[in-house]
Amino acid sequence: LSVKTVKYGEYFTALGLSVKTVKCGEDFTALGLSVKTVKCGEYFTVALNTRGGVFTWGDNTFGQLGHGNNTPQLIPRQVFELMGEQVDLIACGYNHVVAVIADKVYGWGSCCAGQLGIDKVAQQVNLPQVLPAPWTSGTEARYHPCDVFCGGDQTFIRVSDEVKSLSSQLRQHDIEEAKVISAVKDFKEDKNPTSLIEYISSVFGSLSCVNSVCVTPFKPVNTEVESGVDILRLRKVMSHLKQLNNRVYLDAMSDLLVSKILPSLNQEMVASPEQLRVFTVLPEFRSLVYPYNHVPLYTSSILSLPDSSLKRVLSWFSKYEKPFYEGLVTVIKNGISKCLLLRYHTKPENELRSRNIASCLKFLYKLNEINAIHEIVPYNTFYIYDLLEHLDLELDYRNWMEGREVSFCQYPFVFTAGAKAKLLSIDANHQMMRTVKSFAYKQLIASSGPVEINPFLEIEVSRDNIMEDTLVEIRKCEAMPYVLKKPLKVKFKGEEGYDAGGVKKELFLLLLKELLSPSYGMFTVDDESRFLWFSEYNFEGDTAYELIGIICGLAIYNSIIVDINFPPALYKKLLKKPIGLKDLAKLYPTRGESLNHVLLYNEPDFETVMCLTFSITRDVFGQVEEVDLIENGSNIPVTLENKQEYVDAYVDYYLNQSIKAQFKAFAHGFMFVAGGQVFDMFHADELMHMISGLKDFNFRELETITEYANGYTRQHPTIRIFWEVFHEMDLETKKKFLIFLTGSDRIPIHGIHSIKLAIALVLDTKRLPVAHTCFNILDLPPYQDKATLKHKLYQAINNTEGFGLV
Repeated sequence: LSVKTVKYGEYFTALGLSVKTVKCGEDFTALGLSVKTVKCGEYFTVALNTRGGVFTWGDNTFGQLGHGNNTPQLIPRQVFELMGEQVDLIACGYNHVVAVIADKVYGWGSCCAGQLGIDKVAQQVNLPQVLPAPWTSGTEARYHPCDVFCGGDQTFIRVSDEVKSLSSQLRQHDIEEAKVISAVKDFKEDKNPTSLIEYISSVFGSLSCVNSVCVTPFKPVNTEVESGVDILRLRKVMSHLKQLNNRVYLDAMSDLLVSKILPSLNQEMVASPEQLRVFTVLPEFRSLVYPYNHVPLYTSSILSLPDSSLKRVLSWFSKYEKPFYEGLVTVIKNGISKCLLLRYHTKPENELRSRNIASCLKFLYKLNEINAIHEIVPYNTFYIYDLLEHLDLELDYRNWMEGREVSFCQYPFVFTAGAKAKLLSIDANHQMMRTVKSFAYKQLIASSGPVEINPFLEIEVSRDNIMEDTLVEIRKCEAMPYVLKKPLKVKFKGEEGYDAGGVKKELFLLLLKELLSPSYGMFTVDDESRFLWFSEYNFEGDTAYELIGIICGLAIYNSIIVDINFPPALYKKLLKKPIGLKDLAKLYPTRGESLNHVLLYNEPDFETVMCLTFSITRDVFGQVEEVDLIENGSNIPVTLENKQEYVDAYVDYYLNQSIKAQFKAFAHGFMFVAGGQVFDMFHADELMHMISGLKDFNFRELETITEYANGYTRQHPTIRIFWEVFHEMDLETKKKFLIFLTGSDRIPIHGIHSIKLAIALVLDTKRLPVAHTCFNILDLPPYQDKATLKHKLYQAINNTEGFGLV
């Protein structure tokens, strides 16, 4: 039944208009639906459409609109908690509503006089609830509701022992699992596309139908907090549709969803959960179709939502588990990759492409912000691994620096760590060129001749005074710190030779071997985590810590792995990111576990059991010393009320206050070399891997990158049995071999292909294999059999000591 509804009266919210006076007989078109029934309470209105949807508007003092709040509604809004259900009958009292769905009766609104038949202390219920059914016996219905009436504060339900269909019109095109299975089966059997095309057109072109599959039946949901989407139910339906295995029909579904439903969303009514929920449903169709052409439309539709609606959708996303979130991020990333692949010849087309990329990146930025708070997926989930295949990184950097066009540098979370490392190099070159141009201009004005540009940072040090000489050489660059970002070349005083990489590497080896010597006492090592941390008490000044910071900074620009096992907390501090109990627990696992126990223990005997004050005891060169965490802390007991404050103070002391001077010196040295805008793009873990290298990689790749010298080739019999022996090693032995050959069991962040390994033939088969760690060269005699080679190689590996560098 399709009707025209007219309005009479002056109470504007009950009429669903934003004006206070209404002319008699004015058309009511806000619903835009075929209305089946309209009921009115005292100051509110309820409409039931032919698809069983319930819409309410007007006064909401008693929660009678069923939206989970008490906010009046000026225009009709669907009752979200009943969405996806076929409501058969409705009735209104003064301030309550009753609805019948099959054998269930729902009620909401005022219950001050017992009109909802529920034992509830509160005076109102603002979400639909199933009402008691005294006409049933157990779970089997003896009688069935056939009509419902409401007085002012009363409810009457008429029941019958006959089962009758109350719906005047059944929904023929819902996305129900049984219907989907039937449609797919019919198509497979007779290959008649007519019914399937009709089914797809009616279902996937209807917002109500798409929503019907998503809501968990009979489960009231607070839509301010969660969407109510049943992802598992939706995915079951999707799995059946996927069996079509026909691109034509699958693409048709995607086209209908994205090109018809998204543009049809009414911006004035977009706060409706039914409309907003489509944004959580669409990404699930990624398993059916290739929706990447539609991704920009999807992201621009979300970003154009009013702030309150956008906030609600993003809040829904934040509640989803890892697989859903991962899938959503992947859809957007693939959409960006698709846009990058497109090449246009006209300016309007390229401008549209840029706008599409910008829309996707802006939405991905919001997802990344959510993830930073809730840690739903690993940070590298946002990497676009093939980005550099389609992007001119240097051009993008220039656009970013000049503030022009869309720049991926504005969204650094999509860059891999390797891409960010390349950006560091680009940034260093641009800093150098800007400084050189300025210097050249000054020389030109002064007529002092042409400018000579040295592309390298050259330093000369003596082995006997290596720490002091290195620091003096670095200090010479204070006026032009960009020089420190040039490739490093080292010369030892009194020695001949050109630095092809080995001398530079040796300098790092010798410096760290001296600086990390236990005799200096600059760092402590935790027995459990094996992480290094600054020593609170030592005899070295700030200079030594500053030099280590400089070494770590230089390592970044020279692709040298400094195997200093600092914890993630250090890199967070360098990036000025907040640190807390989780970071302390990584550095000191036992202390972290104890503090967690303090936070979790909530028994009344807390003070007796814990017996803590706001102080700690420290061993200072054999003497026990008590340190207050706050003023007069030793006299302040830790209680249930202040235990969080105690934990925060404890963490702050160990990670900040106790090592403030040491870290300040280290950070000054590090930032002197590595500081800049690009540095801020890094995640703490990426920065750690830049300096200390990657632990996990494919050892089989070593064979593919290794070169051979002095007569060896890949096919040489000794080389063949060498790789047989190597691949038969267990993981720990392989790591020992890498330490033996390169000085570390880690590889640069650019990947194993950035290491140059070589095996050279030496003739003396009585010798053990010898590793030239500074050059990554293995001298390998031509042993005649596998057993001999294995014995000699294992002997060499197990009797060597790594320097901590590669």
